[in-house]
Amino acid sequence: MSIVIDANMTMFAERLHISSSRMVEEYGLKTIDEIIEAEAAQGNTAAVSYAQEIYNSPEKLIKIFRLADVENKFVLIKNMDSRTREDILPMLEPEDLVMGLYFFNKDSLLKMLSEVDSEELVNVVLDALPFQDIIKLIPEEDLAEFFQSKDIDKYVIENEFKNMPHEVMQKFIEGLTGMAYGKVDDPEGIIKDIINLPEDKFRNFMSQIDPDVQRQLVFQITKKDEKYLQIFSNEMYVEMLDNQLMKNEIVPSMIMLQKESLVNMITVLPEDLMSVVASQIDTEKFVNYLMQGHLDLLKDAWMM
Repeated sequence: MSIVIDANMTMFAERLHISSSRMVEEYGLKTIDEIIEAEAAQGNTAAVSYAQEIYNSPEKLIKIFRLADVENKFVLIKNMDSRTREDILPMLEPEDLVMGLYFFNKDSLLKMLSEVDSEELVNVVLDALPFQDIIKLIPEEDLAEFFQSKDIDKYVIENEFKNMPHEVMQKFIEGLTGMAYGKVDDPEGIIKDIINLPEDKFRNFMSQIDPDVQRQLVFQITKKDEKYLQIFSNEMYVEMLDNQLMKNEIVPSMIMLQKESLVNMITVLPEDLMSVVASQIDTEKFVNYLMQGHLDLLKDAWMM
């Protein structure tokens, strides 16, 4: 319930540096809450200090200082030191952090993406491009290197090699033997012999076969388990995004990044732009943060 002005009005007016005549003329029988709100809005730092002392309710502070207004949050956050401002960023929703990425140019975004964990980048690419397109866009040299990677066991490659579609297997046998598939005496035996090669020779062989067959194998392997997409380099994926998409098509898929990565990216922005992003914080979260030892920011902002 609001506090109503009574016999202590004179003392209250003195505390807020409001003359008696002005108190009567402008505020009449208004409540203390209403007077403090009006004075704080006019930049009366005494009213700001008084509000800091007597209100411990987030709802009261939101109303008095109109903190639901993004512009008012911006004023407060812009007035923070860099470290305090950065404390705000993890409190934002990922969607709000992603919106801040539009402040970067495409080259800057791609550079930051090249430095994130490979799993995160793969998730961004999978969200941004159709799976089949990703496989089609893998350069031949990267396909060859895939089969040399120790991050994929030989048996995984073997299993998918044996289970290639018939038309792909037929093309492979014909390319290997130089004969029409129907004239090859024992195609199954050829496959068995390849699979039984020592691992180093098997990997070397697989890295030198027809790129179309390699691509089919990579498709089968990564379709079953997307973790194997992490074998390819960040540089390859960044170049893929650069060649295929505009900045505004890349940014929405960056929601797939971890929140920590998004926060780190936003901290690179100039202070004014970082403050714009941070001012999107949920109002109640922001006020609760202020009440945890940061209420002086209210007074500092109104004294500017």
